[in-house]
Amino acid sequence: MTIELKEWGAKGNLELGADAVRALANAKQFEIAPDREVAGRWRVSATRYVGVAAIGGHVIRVAPKIPVHRLFELLTHTMHLVEWRSEAADWEESDDLISVIAASFLDNAERALRGGMLQGYVTVTDDLYSVRGRIDFGRLSGRPRELPLPVAVTYDDYTTDVLENQLLAGAGRVLLRLGMLTPALTRRLRRLEFQLVDITPARPSASPAEVRWTRLNVRYRTAVTLARLILQSTAFDFEGEGSSRGSTLLVNMDRVFEDVVGRGIDRALSPRGLTVDLQHRGHLDYEKRIDIRPDVVVFDGSDVVAVADLKNKRTGALSTGDVYQAVAYATRYRLTEVWLIYPEPPPYDEVTVGEVRVRLLSVDISLPPVERQYAMLQVAENLVSKVRSSIV
Repeated sequence: MTIELKEWGAKGNLELGADAVRALANAKQFEIAPDREVAGRWRVSATRYVGVAAIGGHVIRVAPKIPVHRLFELLTHTMHLVEWRSEAADWEESDDLISVIAASFLDNAERALRGGMLQGYVTVTDDLYSVRGRIDFGRLSGRPRELPLPVAVTYDDYTTDVLENQLLAGAGRVLLRLGMLTPALTRRLRRLEFQLVDITPARPSASPAEVRWTRLNVRYRTAVTLARLILQSTAFDFEGEGSSRGSTLLVNMDRVFEDVVGRGIDRALSPRGLTVDLQHRGHLDYEKRIDIRPDVVVFDGSDVVAVADLKNKRTGALSTGDVYQAVAYATRYRLTEVWLIYPEPPPYDEVTVGEVRVRLLSVDISLPPVERQYAMLQVAENLVSKVRSSIV
């Protein structure tokens, strides 16, 4: 069964087996509960993630609220790709996020490999029956003296099995494992797999290995960045107690919103001599036992002049917890104003708690780049209105 959801949406009246219920209950990317209106049925809800997951024998597809081609443009922004060219591919208007990501990855991987597969030196540690490179006396020291062979050695090998190719191979394998793409995309992925058959595929990870860029490997940059996005977005473990393994490619929209808005504020304020610290690490108490991590802290020299937290959620009913958090930040940094920024217009402009005003703003990240940049300038101007008369 395929379950179609929208970002933060839900679907009820679902007949699910015990294995699927256990798997979904152990998956933090979804919420599951008995359907209150239909006895014996279940209700599955999406959270902050969009994309696709195969779990418990079912496929769950979560569509983003913003157009897919706009989300992909934001992802390229988030992952710091070289450029975004909306006219470059005919898949731009697709309404399937996974197909857009797969097609873009293939376009760039094929372009990178067209100039020949990258080669480089890698350090190999091995046990051989003849000496090659350097003898590893550290590993030999723990062995019995009467067993001189094989010899522990370390040497540099010139090979195609380098990190850049490993990331491409790993991302291609992940997309094939999903098994949810069109036949045309699947054939292209098979061709890529054949090209990289001798390469060790990188595994999905929350923090894939980073490549050091030089003039020799820069042609791989866009393809590798997309490969890292794919590996990062599939690094979810559905193997908790009682669950089953699932194939996923899910994008955390909270991270996208925080990155796009946070970096937008930084770009708007840095020309005015202000410093923006994103995901600032601090402490709420003088004893430094309670950690806090506001999303945006603006410094004028060494003085904190503004603090904002970014909330990728609906604002129909303002969260009490959000207000508590904002007031705590204002108290810690001795501010009379603190900001909460949402993706949708809030129900009102501010909340007053004692002497602290919690100001509410919104940024629509689905806007085209130029309009989004102007919206970020307005947000930044609001944040520092007491420090600078204008930043425009």
